Amino acid sequence: MNYLEFFGLQEDPFRMTPDRNYYFPTKGHAALREVIRYGLQGGDGFIIISGEIGTGKTLMLRMMMDDLPDRYETALILSPHLSRIELLLAIFQDIGLPGPSAQPASLDSLLRILNEHLYALAQQGKKLLIIIDEAQNLPDESLEQLRLLSNFETDTQKLLQIVLFGQPELRDKLAQTNMRQLVQRVSIMETLPPLSKQEMVSYILHRFQKSGVYEMPRSFATTDLLWRFTKGYPRLINKTMSRALLVAYAEKETRISRKIIREAIGSFNAPKQGRLFPSPVLKWGTGFLLLLLLLWMIALPPVWLANTITMPPWYTQATSWLTHLANDGRQTPTSPAQLTPPLPFPLPHPIPLPEGEGDMPSAENPRGENVSPIIPSPSGRGPG
Repeated sequence: MNYLEFFGLQEDPFRMTPDRNYYFPTKGHAALREVIRYGLQGGDGFIIISGEIGTGKTLMLRMMMDDLPDRYETALILSPHLSRIELLLAIFQDIGLPGPSAQPASLDSLLRILNEHLYALAQQGKKLLIIIDEAQNLPDESLEQLRLLSNFETDTQKLLQIVLFGQPELRDKLAQTNMRQLVQRVSIMETLPPLSKQEMVSYILHRFQKSGVYEMPRSFATTDLLWRFTKGYPRLINKTMSRALLVAYAEKETRISRKIIREAIGSFNAPKQGRLFPSPVLKWGTGFLLLLLLLWMIALPPVWLANTITMPPWYTQATSWLTHLANDGRQTPTSPAQLTPPLPFPLPHPIPLPEGEGDMPSAENPRGENVSPIIPSPSGRGPG
């Protein structure tokens, strides 16, 4: 008995291939599908679809091709590491259009043949649709060539449309200054989002049902762990759940528990990044203890810290004066000298003034004349 029979599955529900039979119309995928239909009906410009690795771009591409009406002739390019001429030759090969007889083919001859073919399609009421997957790998010169191809048009309509699927690096490439002409021709630029936690649960159940099992028993803790590891990316969900089924089969468990999911994740041997704080509780607790320690050291510094820090002389003298003032604050001063605090620095000696420079005008001596003080004589007659 293999693991599929053990769980009652008819086939592997979590294959890594983009199987259209297992398509799950999430809110984001369904909305994007309608946007693409609208863009194709409009018939103008480029359509750009970007998304992180594993969000389901290739599956969305295939669903788009299933929705195409018969009026489209499609050229699907899956290996975009192509120069200008190589890109045109790949388009010719996919639509079955013979290239020029002269070899090697020149860019002008290829464009002339393609232009004639596009006009022939227009006479039949059809249009060429060029679809490129992994478009972030296109060289700049090939992107510029696609822009030039979009110039093939009549007075009323475009003769071809272009849809690019790529990773977020495609948006970065289009943000370059030399790509501003192409960006002006983009009619739709959308991003494919990952699944929400609830969508992830529905996605897993949908795949189990497609494979013959209504529901696999699980717990909330299992869902939470799976969500935190996969972040809602379908490819990573498939990879983790497929490994979890193998682990559960090896342990003869029919329930996908948190322990099973943890063992499945650990079996990937992915590099682990060291974490300074294993949990939020420990992180906040450590920060609180550090704050208390800092406040304690400020209020009551230990002896080794006090001996390490050397204070300036003025700080020591000021501290001594404040301490003396606090100790004697309750005593009544007995002499005027006790009312005057000691100075932190000795007063400098007065500089003697030269003779005659000390006479300054005042209210009693407005002219500033040198007036001798009146000293009574021993006889009491005053100055003689």
